[in-house]
Amino acid sequence: MKTRIKQLRQEKNYTQEFLAIKVGANQTALSRIECGLSIPDADLIVRLSAAFHVSADYILCLSDQRLSENNTAKRNADARSGYQTQLSLLQRLTPNQRIHLQHFLESIGGLY
Repeated sequence: MKTRIKQLRQEKNYTQEFLAIKVGANQTALSRIECGLSIPDADLIVRLSAAFHVSADYILCLSDQRLSENNTAKRNADARSGYQTQLSLLQRLTPNQRIHLQHFLESIGGLY
């Protein structure tokens, strides 16, 4: 498990400090886990799996599949549902509202 967490962290180019902030943990605790000196509790495993978008089984080395097929299908369905909702909202905008939205999005995207 220690090497799996370190591997995932390095794949994302996360420092231990960044990952600790992301999952609400202590950097020293993460270092001890990666060195095999301690074992993460269940709550931290869940937060790590969410941060890395992998299953807890993958982090625990109980599976070599990063995500189960059920998780992948559910995430795809959730994404489609979210996109459909957003599209529905966009279609209800007036042309003037669409222009304002476009300008806003360009401004926060650093395009202006």
